[in-house]
Amino acid sequence: MTTAQNTAAHLDLSSKRLVIIDADVHTARTAHALGCHTVFVQQPGSPVPDLVDDQSGYYSVNFTGERFPEFVEEVLSPLAPAAVVSLSSAGLRPAALANAQLGTPGTPPAVVDRLTEEVSGGQEPYGDEVILHAFSTDGVHRLLAVTPRDPVAGGSTASDMTAQPSGPWEHAALASFLDAAGLRNGPSRTRARLSGPTVRVLSSRLGFNRPEEVDPLRALTGLDLTRWALGWPLGLREEHCGISARSLETNTR
Repeated sequence: MTTAQNTAAHLDLSSKRLVIIDADVHTARTAHALGCHTVFVQQPGSPVPDLVDDQSGYYSVNFTGERFPEFVEEVLSPLAPAAVVSLSSAGLRPAALANAQLGTPGTPPAVVDRLTEEVSGGQEPYGDEVILHAFSTDGVHRLLAVTPRDPVAGGSTASDMTAQPSGPWEHAALASFLDAAGLRNGPSRTRARLSGPTVRVLSSRLGFNRPEEVDPLRALTGLDLTRWALGWPLGLREEHCGISARSLETNTR
């Protein structure tokens, strides 16, 4: 299926309720477009008007505090959410803990811990550094794009992002690493060093919700990856997240 040439398949989520922790405006707008009921959990002092609509609930809670499990039990549990999600680094672990407490689908806290921190897996003195952007579905890891990384400046160049890895060993090394970490679903961003067929994973983290990453990935893949990252616990798959060619053209002007 060439997703850039097709609109997203429809999946009725009107009976579902999704809790989103630490959303920004783009994440909130994407969540509203899913067509489900949304509940936003934000840190005290976060802006409200840009997040909520008529189908939304809103709670101002310290989701990193010691009493957050009480909030999950007393407030979120009676709402019977289908899942709790977050696309922010601060919200990933609270969302995982809430899912574990509620018994709802999501990445386990132990896996989040392995993939949230920038913990080096080793250094190779030679080779090129790249960022491997992937999305995992039921344990199948799809390599979406490869971005060169400047190890001195510490940044990646989105304009050089490509859908074509230099060889099959990149995908094999990435899949092996993510399997070992226990990731089965969701987006990941992995830093690696390439030296011919040798791939050394240096670090990895969940998600890629920064505009400088999401926008080029959207144009390259024809997929709304924010929609996919929010909706996979509700049953959304790749075929539900395609973007029409017209929408891509409008968003890249």
